[in-house]
Amino acid sequence: MISSDKRSGIFRPGMVVALPGEAKAMLGRFRWQRQGEFDVGTAVGLFGADTLWVRCGMGSERAARAAAFLIERGVTHVGIAGVSGALAPELQSGQLVLASEVVDEHGQRWTVDTALHKMLMDCLGSEVRSGRTLTTAAPLLNVEQKIFWRERRKALAVDMESAAVARVASEAGRLFFVLRAICDEAARPVSAALFDLVDEFGRPRPLRLVRTLCCQPSLVPELLHMQRDFGRALGALRNGWQACGRLHSLYDERERRV
Repeated sequence: MISSDKRSGIFRPGMVVALPGEAKAMLGRFRWQRQGEFDVGTAVGLFGADTLWVRCGMGSERAARAAAFLIERGVTHVGIAGVSGALAPELQSGQLVLASEVVDEHGQRWTVDTALHKMLMDCLGSEVRSGRTLTTAAPLLNVEQKIFWRERRKALAVDMESAAVARVASEAGRLFFVLRAICDEAARPVSAALFDLVDEFGRPRPLRLVRTLCCQPSLVPELLHMQRDFGRALGALRNGWQACGRLHSLYDERERRV
């Protein structure tokens, strides 16, 4: 079912972002207000229209509730942007991926609107990769897991939120999109001990960090490499989001042609 807002060409975008670092990369200094379980704010001028943002933390359940929060407030398009892991071996840290389709662990799929996807590809240019992305309940930390899920779902990249946003948006008759920047490459494993050093918002747990690195100093080089990869991913996310600023004008142009 297509909403009356989509038929009339009204453009009210809403964005879900999991981590403060991802949000800062795209928005810079930004005023957030706490509303219930979420940090919420409105960015003036992004996409050429006021954009309502929700920062929700990692995981599908939080992302689903964040998408529902946006829809309850009248957004017509729901996006999610952030970092992800590579499944395709050719993808390097810092490369952008724009989902054409999202799939979950069970094989359920949600396809991005063709016209919206094309407009975003036009905004982002030739540097972005387009294809299927996978959402899993837990992070894929070792190479064997990444190979298994790449072969099983034929996806380019993996995250823990996008399918939840796609599902909620689709059930509400809203268009959705997914923009991801690669952090860890397919051939690079991530130690579970390092993933446990941050909370659900990606914030360091200082005492655990000190204790873990004192007991396992061999993790220090891997941690530094992860930080460099994360920095490259955030830089790509920043540039990609700035490029998406043309979307509103392209959307208006398409509506005038309809």
